[in-house]
Amino acid sequence: MPSHSDAIGFLNELSQETDEPWFKMVCDLVSVLGVSVLDEQFNSELFAIYTNKASYVGIRAGTPSVISPPSSTTDFLEKLSNFQNFKLLGNELELNLTKRISVIFGTNGSGKSSLCESLKVLAKPESPLRPLHNVRPDAISLTPQFQYKFRSNAVTQNWSKAAGFGARQGTLKYFDTALAVQIIKSEMQPGRVVALFPFKLHVFEHVNSITIKFRETLQKAQAENAAKLELDLREISRTFEKFEESPLAQLGAQTVAALPEQIRIGEMFTEETALASKISHAVELEKATSEEGLKLVRTEYRELELLLKSLTSLINAAVEMWSIEPAKKAQLLIKKQFAQAELASTIISRDENLDLFLPLLRAGHSVCNFDNPSQDTCPLCKQTLEIKAKELFKRYHEMLVSQLETEINSLKVEVAKATSIGETIVNLDRSSFTHCSALTVEILTTIAERTQLITGNCNVTTEPSGVARSALETLKIQVAKLVEMTEAKKAAIDLAVQSREVVLKQLVTIRSEIDSLKYAQAIKSKLDLLKIAQRRAGNADFWNKRLPSFSRLLKSLTDKAKYAYEKLVVPDFESRLNDEYVALAEKPMAEFRVVLARKGADASVNLLPKIGGHQIESVLSEGEQRLHSLALYFAELKTSPQSVLVFDDPISSFDYNYVTNYCRRLRDFSQIHPDKQIIIMTHSWEFFVQIQTTLKQAQLESQLSVLVLENRSSVANYSEKIDELKTDISAILNATGEPSEILKEETAGKMRRLMEAVVNTHVFANQRYQFKQKALQISAYLNFTKVVALLPAEATIFGDLYGKLSITVHDDPRNAYVNTDKLMFRSRYDQILAIEAAIVSRRP
Repeated sequence: MPSHSDAIGFLNELSQETDEPWFKMVCDLVSVLGVSVLDEQFNSELFAIYTNKASYVGIRAGTPSVISPPSSTTDFLEKLSNFQNFKLLGNELELNLTKRISVIFGTNGSGKSSLCESLKVLAKPESPLRPLHNVRPDAISLTPQFQYKFRSNAVTQNWSKAAGFGARQGTLKYFDTALAVQIIKSEMQPGRVVALFPFKLHVFEHVNSITIKFRETLQKAQAENAAKLELDLREISRTFEKFEESPLAQLGAQTVAALPEQIRIGEMFTEETALASKISHAVELEKATSEEGLKLVRTEYRELELLLKSLTSLINAAVEMWSIEPAKKAQLLIKKQFAQAELASTIISRDENLDLFLPLLRAGHSVCNFDNPSQDTCPLCKQTLEIKAKELFKRYHEMLVSQLETEINSLKVEVAKATSIGETIVNLDRSSFTHCSALTVEILTTIAERTQLITGNCNVTTEPSGVARSALETLKIQVAKLVEMTEAKKAAIDLAVQSREVVLKQLVTIRSEIDSLKYAQAIKSKLDLLKIAQRRAGNADFWNKRLPSFSRLLKSLTDKAKYAYEKLVVPDFESRLNDEYVALAEKPMAEFRVVLARKGADASVNLLPKIGGHQIESVLSEGEQRLHSLALYFAELKTSPQSVLVFDDPISSFDYNYVTNYCRRLRDFSQIHPDKQIIIMTHSWEFFVQIQTTLKQAQLESQLSVLVLENRSSVANYSEKIDELKTDISAILNATGEPSEILKEETAGKMRRLMEAVVNTHVFANQRYQFKQKALQISAYLNFTKVVALLPAEATIFGDLYGKLSITVHDDPRNAYVNTDKLMFRSRYDQILAIEAAIVSRRP
């Protein structure tokens, strides 16, 4: 017993073995949801899971997917006719199949194989090896064709080579000697015999299809990533090509691993100021390598010192003045002085000068404590101080010790200081602002504009504007740069004093440092590009490591499918084939020593029948080989979708027992499959009789049509019953007018059969047959006691009549009855009836 009832169990087993979340989802899509084609949504979800951007939590099982068996349409063949240059079949041949089972008898040369060939061109898509046209010289140029009609056809259909081969391969299935030989030599495919849909083996095909489709998506993503990475690497190399020896200048697919370290260099770079300083230093060193350059450096140094001195003085003065906020202080002084005047108005009259009165009060306070006079007299006038006078003295004291006085004095000092600073700024020497050989005209103009803006905002009456303050901050930055330039020039001068060689050596060192810093600065400016390239390089590494595993996975999928096929289908097939052996030979396959050797083919398993390691065609007899072919064919018919089954001489090489078994097997099959049309063609009279007997005993006579094919031109219902033959002959002879050539041929055949029936029935007690003697039945011996001999004269007449009613051997059989009219047929028919009456009268 297999470990699983169907392929889904084996698929889940593979899913667990693989242990890949995305593959688990693929298996669930097929086995749980019944998905067979990968759509965009599932493709996106699988991609996210595969690239670790999402996790797979499973698919909730709903209604399990049900796979319906392949549908087959029942269709029956009703007619073959109008043969034109199709082998030697006559134009007038018309085969009408009115019953589900048709048994057609035809002797060698009657056209049976040619008729079967017409069915093959409808059933087989390959062009036949043997010619279809009449190969006689006068007919080679004509195109072979015929007409056919199936029940599903509204009208008769035409066939010719232009229509192609195999038009009804889905409806027709045939068995003949050539196919029997092919079956013996070919490997057997259990999938053609066993109905695969119950085992759900389709899940492996669907998983394989979805997996391949998903791999194409991943390969496309890999290709797109590789193309973008290549463009990124080219751009990076182009950007850093000036750094010839750097890793980024030589970056490629093989050196992309250097990216992380280079990115860290860019992320850690914060030395923009140092770089600017070193560049300035290098410029000065370059100048200092020559006498003239050194002179220029010294001149620039002096000019820069003067400019820096003036700018620094301006900046410091402006900062100091603006920090005082003189305009606000002046306004506050006025307010304080007004408040002081208001206070003084309670002591002195408005006509008196407060500025002159206050010194007087200070002098008086020094000799008399106005707050608490120790004497009751005034120190100046010596008059007695009354209460009012003492109160006045207290107010004097309050004025003198008031905070207003202190604040007013402080404000006056600050306003005076701001006024002095403003005068200093106005008188500042600006001659250095307009000329400095170390600076460009643009820089000097900018400095002049900013200093003018600052100077214009340095007064005690207005506050500096926001623009002026911004100009001051910008000028501070400019001064810092000028300081660096000045220091660089001073350093160059100091080195030049030592020697030129020292300058050159220092220049080499500093240039190296500058290149290193510039490289780091360039990396920092391109960090986005480098990080994108690093991410794509990581993706490329991801694809390169993971995608090759698909080949192993697909092989594992094929191996698991083959294993499931072996465990589920092959035992079923072997059982079916063995059943057919038992039905046809009454012995199991093992009795013939036939074993089925396994041969792998993708996800299926083919079987090669062998005996002792040899091909069965080299061991079995011809009859046993035919038995094997029919066993496999019948096994296939159980699941075959075709509804029209044709057997052409199926029992050749069979002995009587095998013939009997075959007839019974065909009987059983027709009973189990009432939706199948069966057409049997044979030249064996014994089989012809026995298949009729077997089918009639099974009460299938109402579905049975028995036909005889003669001379490649006529086919008629067969009967050995004397009364039926007489009725058919009389109907033709009693009809009005002369019979057609076809009717004459039919009449001749029925009259020949009537003579045989008369002799078999009345002379030999139903023990003689026309074409082949049948084995005698034990129970028929008593019938020989009633045998009635033909008289010599009667035998002579029957011999003559049979010769006249038989087709002579010539090119065109239709000419056989051209000169035989209805009256002649009537005369011959009367003679047959007369002899029959005479024989009957002599019976004991």
